[in-house]
Amino acid sequence: MRRLLIPVLLAGVLVFPAQADASLSGCRTVDVARVGRSPLGFVVYKFHLVKRWCWRYPRITYVHTYTYVSDVDAHTMRYGGLVAATGFYYRWCCSRRRSGHFSFRQARFSNCFWKLGCWRIDHPWVRIWVHANGTYTARTGV
Repeated sequence: MRRLLIPVLLAGVLVFPAQADASLSGCRTVDVARVGRSPLGFVVYKFHLVKRWCWRYPRITYVHTYTYVSDVDAHTMRYGGLVAATGFYYRWCCSRRRSGHFSFRQARFSNCFWKLGCWRIDHPWVRIWVHANGTYTARTGV
């Protein structure tokens, strides 16, 4: 049996999903992590930003974000909490202010020794852009 791709007519505009996971409505959750590694390549922490959003094309109807850490090497790294956080709606398509949403979180991890000082301080960050069709883009860095 052959499947037909039928374009959808919304407000006089033909809409073709941009990705296989794009849809006209739904909810989705993504978990994006920045992984910190030792000089030998071992994982010393993972900093996660989780984002859940719902949409009814062309508008995002719900957004919830939170962070957590995992795989923290208790012998070498200490989690110092969030140092920056922001989020806002933006125009992704269709001249709609709420068709996209951006989230950014940045944390602090340190490796300090009593009376000797710190030899490593990381500020990992995660950025997630979500769209009113269920797609997203993410970036991480230190």
